[in-house]
Amino acid sequence: MSVTDLNDVQKATSRTCENEGCRLLPQAFMLLGFVSLIFAAIPDLDLVVSRFFWEPAAGFEFTKNSFLIAFRDANRFLPWAIIGTAMVLLIPNPLLRHLKSPPAPHKLLFVVTFFAAGPGLGVQLIKMLVKRARPRGLEEFGGSAFFTPPWEITDQCVRNCSFISGEAASAFGLLTLVVFIKPKYSTVYLVAVGTVAAAFSLNRVVFGAHFLSDAVIAWSLMFALAALLWGAFSRNAPQIDAIFTSKSA
Repeated sequence: MSVTDLNDVQKATSRTCENEGCRLLPQAFMLLGFVSLIFAAIPDLDLVVSRFFWEPAAGFEFTKNSFLIAFRDANRFLPWAIIGTAMVLLIPNPLLRHLKSPPAPHKLLFVVTFFAAGPGLGVQLIKMLVKRARPRGLEEFGGSAFFTPPWEITDQCVRNCSFISGEAASAFGLLTLVVFIKPKYSTVYLVAVGTVAAAFSLNRVVFGAHFLSDAVIAWSLMFALAALLWGAFSRNAPQIDAIFTSKSA
């Protein structure tokens, strides 16, 4: 397939994807506002959920569960595996021409950019700004810090703070791989992988490492970011793909 042919195909595809991104973005912001409002109106909801996994004598006992620890470690490994694979596939390589269906460069770049901007830079900036203490650091759970609601800027944490959950954000990132899935299988993929990603996220709540709002709001923010980025990358798909295709020709 020549660059010209590829551009013709991608022009039609990008128009559809652009419309999809525009449709999802308002929904994502509405969801973010809704969940933020819920946790602002009922801040004790975080404490109620965290107390469910805490015992006065043992603390957050699930932190000693070997299966849950391995499950957590898998969530930490997967983003690096995805980023590494995407970067390798983006490197100009004549061998890629022999693949039956090589992944589109704009999709690979979208995934890499999402992980860098969301679970990477974005999460760390919010953590440094809000400085919310983790559940296991609160007075209620044997620590010394005070509870604060999500989005409230405080001084209860110095580094590696609770809000928002980076691992919940990276778990959501698994859903962005749906851009590589055929449309007829996309719903199945989102349900199956979304279930695993939700379990990754809630595992952090079970450990006392994050509040429920840390995970839920992280997902809402990442949904908005993914919709925003996908709209931009799909709109410029022909130009992006042409650049990488010409380099590997």
